[in-house]
Amino acid sequence: MDRVIKTHFDGFRAKSLLPAELNKTEFDGINLFADQGQLEKWRNWRTGLEYRDGDGSILSGAIDDLLVKDGKYIPFDYKTKGSVTTEADAVKYYQNQLDCYTLLLHENKMPIAGYAFLLYYSPKSVGEQGNVLFELQAVKISTDPERARTTLRKAAALLRGPLPATNGSCEYCAWLGKHQGSK
Repeated sequence: MDRVIKTHFDGFRAKSLLPAELNKTEFDGINLFADQGQLEKWRNWRTGLEYRDGDGSILSGAIDDLLVKDGKYIPFDYKTKGSVTTEADAVKYYQNQLDCYTLLLHENKMPIAGYAFLLYYSPKSVGEQGNVLFELQAVKISTDPERARTTLRKAAALLRGPLPATNGSCEYCAWLGKHQGSK
């Protein structure tokens, strides 16, 4: 699905147009990033945007797409989900990802807009011929590169230090506890 959506947007990029799903007031004055070749590099995790922090930590990311408004760059990520989401869930699950993309843009000398967009594709119905109709939902989320930098530094410090104690409210610790002895 990801590749299909990227190809869809790339077709509009080649014509310097926005697809119909972005013809909404929240996208007024916004354009798709025009440099298809550069975008292809950034979409690949091997050649994506990269930032090296002063402590030797490296953050890299492969973006889905990029929007531009008034010379400022806006991370744009496509999501597929079985149902419509809420803004609270979008923030809960993707704030860090979007903050990281913003940090990557900022550290690569690209002016940032301070927000990002998620575009959700959720199945709405299936037609007689098997065509799936999608509900489209754009969610605008404020971003902060310094929040991402703080998270990166905390993660690097954690990896350099001793194994942390299990936290009873951590879903990953609970999962690991259940599966550690099942090898």
